[in-house]
Amino acid sequence: MDKKKKKRKLNTKRFFTFLVIILLIGIAIYYFSNVPIKNIKVEGNYYLKDNYIANYLDLKDAKILTVSRSKIKKKLLKIDLISDVKISKNYFGTLKLKITEDKILFYNWNTKKIVLSSGREIPYNKEYLGVPTLINYVPDDIYKEFIEKLNKIDKEVLSLVSEIEYSRSMIDDKVIDDKRFLFRMNDGNQVYINTINIEKFNDYLEIYDAIENKNGDTKGCLYLDSNSENNHFNNCEEDKIGNPEDKKDDSNED
Repeated sequence: MDKKKKKRKLNTKRFFTFLVIILLIGIAIYYFSNVPIKNIKVEGNYYLKDNYIANYLDLKDAKILTVSRSKIKKKLLKIDLISDVKISKNYFGTLKLKITEDKILFYNWNTKKIVLSSGREIPYNKEYLGVPTLINYVPDDIYKEFIEKLNKIDKEVLSLVSEIEYSRSMIDDKVIDDKRFLFRMNDGNQVYINTINIEKFNDYLEIYDAIENKNGDTKGCLYLDSNSENNHFNNCEEDKIGNPEDKKDDSNED
């Protein structure tokens, strides 16, 4: 009899222990299933602002445990500029988005579209900051090459450009460089560059800093369209070659 009572007491203790564990698990599940998304961390975005992405997702009433990664990804990929996104979350309310954006090269004034490094064109969005404008017509073959070569320019350096103009070099009505462009900079300078030497433009800040230290705070034309290591700089009035021929109204040219 005493042995049976002792055994019954041990079973009761285990039963209540089991109930407590089940209760704690239930409380934990209830808590975490009701934790809202408290914070959205965005990484990898350059053109799109964090607030724009957060507002676009509109997850203020969503719960971190039940929110669908696949649905978030599908929605974000509808943004023209986003090519990929990786999503992670912790169960204390933080949603982490690692965004991969396509690189913006310029806004094409003729087509009214944003041109990406792939050559794809997407609608203009005012959220895209620091985008230069191509203001005139470029022959198709040179246009294609220009997109390919411009992709070698760092986007931080490209954001220093305000306008891009196709500007062939000519002497006495003879074309001597049909792959030359004029970059009008946000700092007031102008830079002549061609597709052959376009990677020189990545060093624009260092090149101009050396010129500024030598000549003082002056604005003018910098010529990076030569194979020479010496970068010519003048006040722009001396430039008699390659005056822009194709203006905005040339957009109908075939």
